[in-house]
Amino acid sequence: MFRTAVLVAAISLATLPAFAQDVNEVEGHYSGSGEGDLTLDLTHIEDDRYSISINTVVPIQEEFMGCAGGIDGEVLLSKKGGNFFVENEMYEPGNDSPLNQRYCEIGLIFDGEEGVVIEERDGCLEYHGASCGFSGTLTHDAAGI
Repeated sequence: MFRTAVLVAAISLATLPAFAQDVNEVEGHYSGSGEGDLTLDLTHIEDDRYSISINTVVPIQEEFMGCAGGIDGEVLLSKKGGNFFVENEMYEPGNDSPLNQRYCEIGLIFDGEEGVVIEERDGCLEYHGASCGFSGTLTHDAAGI
């Protein structure tokens, strides 16, 4: 009888909904706009390390050429944000041209709600066209759920 009661209790507990442990509030897909339509994907790897992917698109219009680009890698993030760096493959040491930056740098600032502001700082032209960029305001796609 005792075994039956323990078995019934174990089965009952197993069928209860699982409560999320350690919900990662910044992980997920974000979308918004800036110099174009922007998307940001963050996937938690471990601790403060995330996989990041940023994409921008400006559709072709009658008078203007379109633009698109993307960049991905890994970034360290806190609850406030972080800085994403990718070394430019076309970088030439000794070339002092303003277009010859060693790194593409993008800042991320979380707004404390469900949004993030991304700010392209330096050296990212290699990753998108001249008519678009990675700066803008984005909202987590799960916001408001």
